[in-house]
Amino acid sequence: MERALVCFGTRYGSTGEIAEKVAESLRERGAQVVVVDLKKNKIKNLATYDLVVIGSGIQLGQWTKHSLKFIKKNRDTLSRKKVALFVSCLTARLPDKCDQSRRDYLDAIVEDYPEISPISMGLFGGLLDTTKGNPMTKAIMKTLVKVVANGEVGFPERVDLRDWDQIRLWAKGLILDPFNSF
Repeated sequence: MERALVCFGTRYGSTGEIAEKVAESLRERGAQVVVVDLKKNKIKNLATYDLVVIGSGIQLGQWTKHSLKFIKKNRDTLSRKKVALFVSCLTARLPDKCDQSRRDYLDAIVEDYPEISPISMGLFGGLLDTTKGNPMTKAIMKTLVKVVANGEVGFPERVDLRDWDQIRLWAKGLILDPFNSF
């Protein structure tokens, strides 16, 4: 049975929800999975894991500092592990921005840490939530929600751009299982 670690950095919780969905999908494939919010907890021993999935939310074009710190600190160990990376960002759902987002947020990490060779990289949509963050963040989110809602009157407080089926299929593909197809 494969042992997997799904660790993540999140600012407002959306990436954590994606990490939980990834973990759920890996468990369906028979893996033993531990999920860790890197802001709240430390990983004591990476040696016990066969697969390490590292996720981050993207805000203002940046990975969370906790995810980046984890990669930097553990790069040597990660170079000997099966590693998968994912990010949650708003531009993932925009066809004309998707390729650039992949380059900026995933390929750039691989370039910065060439000793790590991910088996897969996931680019997922994010969550626009006008109720979370400081006043500046809330104002930015309200503007983005208005754009996504095409100026409709009475726009929602939250717009979820995450494709849960895409996330589930990506996660299931991280573990080969000859007895179950997805």
